[in-house]
Amino acid sequence: MPKISRKKILVAAGVVFFFILLWGITRSCGKSSKNSYEYEAVSLGKVEKTISVAGVLEVTDTYKVLAKTPGIVKHIYADFNQQVSRGQVLALLDSTDADQRLARIAAQIESARLELAIAAEDLESKKSMFADNLISEKGLERAEFNYKSVQLKQRQMQIDYSIASKARSDTRITAPVSGIVIAKNAEVNSPVPQHAPLFIIAPTLKRMKLTISIDESDIGLMKKGQKVTFTVSAFPDTTFRGAIDQVRITPVMKGGLVTYESIVMCENDELLLKPGMTATATIEIFKKENVLRVPNQAFLVSPMGIPRETEPDVVWKKSSQGKDGLPVVKVPVEIGQRGDNYTEIKKNLEKGDQVLIRYTRGSGD
Repeated sequence: MPKISRKKILVAAGVVFFFILLWGITRSCGKSSKNSYEYEAVSLGKVEKTISVAGVLEVTDTYKVLAKTPGIVKHIYADFNQQVSRGQVLALLDSTDADQRLARIAAQIESARLELAIAAEDLESKKSMFADNLISEKGLERAEFNYKSVQLKQRQMQIDYSIASKARSDTRITAPVSGIVIAKNAEVNSPVPQHAPLFIIAPTLKRMKLTISIDESDIGLMKKGQKVTFTVSAFPDTTFRGAIDQVRITPVMKGGLVTYESIVMCENDELLLKPGMTATATIEIFKKENVLRVPNQAFLVSPMGIPRETEPDVVWKKSSQGKDGLPVVKVPVEIGQRGDNYTEIKKNLEKGDQVLIRYTRGSGD
């Protein structure tokens, strides 16, 4: 058997490689010389438009428990996340000053009561003496004036006692509603001024509100009742649902941009949502089910050599009746709603029609 030399093997391999390369180039050129048309069938399905926004979760209602009188915190009986009942004592302020004032006024009232009894007895005596012409009318008037003066003094002390009693009562900080404590701003032995917020109570966390920011270009699409879905980073696989309750018209200026706030009410039965969480929300502007539709891309594409029509409501349908060798014909259509991905078709197309959604011009044309 004759031995094949190394040189002959290399020559043969080079010839084979040349023919493979020539075949590849020819095939590639043949492909690129053809125009490419991509179609999608007209179908029945969903047409919807949505807006994506960000927002922050908050409790629906909160009640601030204020210090009605200044003082030093003596005891605290409530803490974060604690369930409390209406009227429950949350904290006590030092009531020493209030107790002393109340005792002092009580003693003054007792003294005034004795003075009033003496003044009343004196008045009765003066009336009897006046009847017997033993004193002048002026003497009787002085007795009457003294009685009324002491009586008025006693009434004023009763008012002072009521005020002091309320001040003492205000050293007891109680819950105005039943709910959960979501904030506590008091510490034992710390001084608090009048009207300082000591606790914040939320009646429930099972209903939350999501405050979202709407761009000024989209605010005209917003209305009460629109459905909203959202997620939070703590539970990325859970979709929460709500509805727009309020669309606010006060603009918010930030970084040269104008946005408007809208309030979304949502249920939180499982208590997964917490105040302050940030959310990524999707607002459903509209949704129509089981309507005739085409992809939005069908309104943006046109075949080779034909400029895009100025009117937007034209698509190109696959047809053997196309002019100038084109496999498509122009079809003006009547549209309904334009969604994020699809547009509703009302006339001139039927289910199953193939419409052009992408055209690639070959290099040979």
